[in-house]
Amino acid sequence: MKILLAVDDSRFSEAAAQTVLIQASPQRDEVLVVHVVDILTTCIPEMAAYYPGVEHGRDAQRKIAETLVDRFGESLCKQHLRVSTHIEWGNPKSKIIDTAAGWCADLIVLGSHGLTGLDRFLMGSVASAVIHHAHCSVELVRIPAVAKGTGNSEARSRGKLQKILLPVDDSTFSEGASQFLSEQVLPSKAEIRVMHVVEPPTLLVFREMCGQELELQHIWEDQTQLARAFVDMVAERFRGKQLEVTTRVAEGDPKSKILDEAQQWKADLIVMGSHGRTSFARFLLGSVSDAVASHACCSVELVRKTSSN
Repeated sequence: MKILLAVDDSRFSEAAAQTVLIQASPQRDEVLVVHVVDILTTCIPEMAAYYPGVEHGRDAQRKIAETLVDRFGESLCKQHLRVSTHIEWGNPKSKIIDTAAGWCADLIVLGSHGLTGLDRFLMGSVASAVIHHAHCSVELVRIPAVAKGTGNSEARSRGKLQKILLPVDDSTFSEGASQFLSEQVLPSKAEIRVMHVVEPPTLLVFREMCGQELELQHIWEDQTQLARAFVDMVAERFRGKQLEVTTRVAEGDPKSKILDEAQQWKADLIVMGSHGRTSFARFLLGSVSDAVASHACCSVELVRKTSSN
């Protein structure tokens, strides 16, 4: 697998690099460390004619960028990963996406915020653009807020990945996410929770079946039973791998239920397909995955099913 690690000099990038160290395999994976110098590069040649010192500033920025990617590259090389580094100039949003496409990356890993991002759950602008428009899967790494008195303080930043929430439905995108997770290197004592949310009948269904409450109840119970059987089937993929596997079936709105489960269970990572069973097969996100990526309390890995899969 080809992993593009997008970095800057923020603690979110440090957490993203730690994530790659946890999940990447020296035998299987290749890592490209990328930093984008965010300046008006197209103006530099013209400005140099009037301000000769501009080029010196560009050289200084290049040296800073080289030091940055080398630092990240060296830490990854110590774990015997195959690593190369690359520097781009321009808009980080478009350059990260274009570089990933040109390199045929399978996964982009980046922090939820950059140097100017606020330390909050919502995504920074660069992370949001990459999540929404990248051609490949994306892992958005957050540094979770930790309640006082709890022992699970920033597990991922200490090199641990303990709890992974896997929301699933019966779409090909969800199947791709399950397969993607099963192929990753996971700590032997990690816990995976396979979750499905049964959505309540729509208002239209209620109107059509007015006076048939008993029949509606039977339909609802059948859906719940099918959901339990489905999550058990997905969970079997991970059993026998020295992993603790649990299942969860919830009822209600998938967006809120997944977010609530991740927070209450204190998940370190949510892995899910970029679309659900009703979404179009395109690069932009589906509504559920978009909401989860934007508002989750923890890191989120969105798996895209591309034409090559």
